Amino acid sequence: MNRRKLQLLLLIASIPLQIVGCDTQKAAQPVKSPDVQQNTNNVQSKDKEAYKGRDYVFRESSTTLLTEDNLSNIDSRILELARNEIFARHGLVFERADLNTFFAGKRWYKADSKYKGSLTEIESQNIKRIQKYEKLISANKLERQWDVDYHFLGYRQEKDSFELQNVHVDMNGDGALDHIHMTLSKHFEVDDEWILMVNDTTAKISLSNNSIPHFKIVDANIQDPYFELALEDTNESAQRTTYYYYYNGIRLISMGKLGGFTGNAQAMDGQGTAVSPRQAYDFQCWFYLEDFKLDRNHLWKEAPADFYPMEPPTPWVAKVRFPIYKTSGKQDILKWVEPGETVYFLGGDTKKYGKIKMADGTTGWIQLENHKLSGTDTDINDCFDGRLLYG
Repeated sequence: MNRRKLQLLLLIASIPLQIVGCDTQKAAQPVKSPDVQQNTNNVQSKDKEAYKGRDYVFRESSTTLLTEDNLSNIDSRILELARNEIFARHGLVFERADLNTFFAGKRWYKADSKYKGSLTEIESQNIKRIQKYEKLISANKLERQWDVDYHFLGYRQEKDSFELQNVHVDMNGDGALDHIHMTLSKHFEVDDEWILMVNDTTAKISLSNNSIPHFKIVDANIQDPYFELALEDTNESAQRTTYYYYYNGIRLISMGKLGGFTGNAQAMDGQGTAVSPRQAYDFQCWFYLEDFKLDRNHLWKEAPADFYPMEPPTPWVAKVRFPIYKTSGKQDILKWVEPGETVYFLGGDTKKYGKIKMADGTTGWIQLENHKLSGTDTDINDCFDGRLLYG
């Protein structure tokens, strides 16, 4: 019977991951990898009943050398736990509260304040092998692609993929290694059909043939026993999508797809939430970050917000006279903006309400009515200079 995973906080806007040496205090508990999410959660102390996830990331990592096909496709969050798991077997008391909480919930963990960091040769080699892949991931993390829109993210193009198409990892927490691989089924002019397999179960997926695809192994929610398979894809129009699957021990199940490149610890918090860059077409064309959460069936479900920030704010120059309102959704005029004035688009609900800031610091709301700017009889496309119009 699979046991539930424990909750490990990974801060949303944390400082960059540092790959460190192999002595105890450096090889264990590194600084966390950066996230692009909008919310930050604090570590809370939990009782052990809440931490019944898989017993191990790699059950045999203290006695058997880990191989390339164990490590190559795993994301930074899982690698960090796998590395610290080796020290935890010896009872290391971690400096980081979240790691202490995580391993305290494991049935096998016994804290030993006298442990000084000694490792067997196999354990030392496994630490180095894990750190190798942590370093590779750190060197190719998501970064901003456009100065005018911080939510459009991509990987460094010059970095080659190091992931394999044939690996062995325990995907459902039962302690047994699963065989995960993908093979090309059909080739078409634009897209290719691939077969994704976990043991004897399969799924067909259509992916762009712009590059050789691969899958990443991520942990969307460390409170459950599952790892997930994420396949990031870019089509000929440069639209980015991540397809998700999980293996329940019997079947390979589609979890849905998210916009953007989200198969990484930067885009998900390990607590069942992923942040997906999505494109809005309202006052301008812009990207915003939408939360998606795992439901009780382990499928991604949208969690809409009332407001999404535009980062950085877009400067517009007014071409018409229009009002700004005190409140979103109400016609309570705060001030009028005159032609030639510069305002800054701060974001909106991606549908009909937007927030702007004037040069004097006045902040208020604007509205769309039948694609016209409220308070005018002018189409939004003719109201401002400087709007973002990509896509």
